[in-house]
Amino acid sequence: MAGLKASAPNRGAAVAAVLLASLAAGCVRSPATLWADSALADGRFSSAPRQWVYDGEPVLFELQVAPGAANYVVFSVGDDAALVEAEEGRGHYRWTHVFQAGHEPQQYEVCATPFVVRERRDWIYDRHEEAWLFYPAADDRPDVQTATEQVMRITCYRREINLEFRARGGAPKAVTLTLVTSAGGEAVVPRRDPVRQGDRGFLLLGPDDRGMYQVTYGPAHDQVSRAGTTQVNLVVEHADGSVERIRDVLDTP
Repeated sequence: MAGLKASAPNRGAAVAAVLLASLAAGCVRSPATLWADSALADGRFSSAPRQWVYDGEPVLFELQVAPGAANYVVFSVGDDAALVEAEEGRGHYRWTHVFQAGHEPQQYEVCATPFVVRERRDWIYDRHEEAWLFYPAADDRPDVQTATEQVMRITCYRREINLEFRARGGAPKAVTLTLVTSAGGEAVVPRRDPVRQGDRGFLLLGPDDRGMYQVTYGPAHDQVSRAGTTQVNLVVEHADGSVERIRDVLDTP
């Protein structure tokens, strides 16, 4: 996603000048609400100011303003930003962003601001730089910010499955790992060949000197439930013919 930049050296001063002009004109007055589809288990939009998203999850944001109160909306997450002109219904502007997390949760701020064009749009897309440039003309009245910038704070996280079992009579005949998804169905996770690093699936490690095997796996965003917890089911068919069922619960807010 291309970033938003100012053509002037001091982007902050340039943007501040537009906002000051808007405030002086008494134009920052329209109500606005920022929504996201990440908080609720059924995928509906929520305007909660703080939301959790899973690593790699594409989140759809929508800024809702009064009909006619904007010609475009600037969405941003750090340096990743975009200008959205197309409406999804009157006064509804949408943008999608994919979040990433490491071993520790990552914190993000999503900002959305609506503008009205008074003469010529002050943001221009430069195909060479693949970025939006803030470039108001000297003889042009600046675009007007029509509502207070809306901010939503996002915590992006990921989980890892680590389950152990003791061998019964030798190496297990079969190991099956499933996760209960948001839709209530089961996502069956294939076993990964440890030599093929690019494959998705769980690793079966062992036995160690205690005779224990370990199953490890990092679920994808579409394999966990938004209902608050995700149930993990491990079924082991042992060499001696017995079947062992192991259950675990992941915290997935």
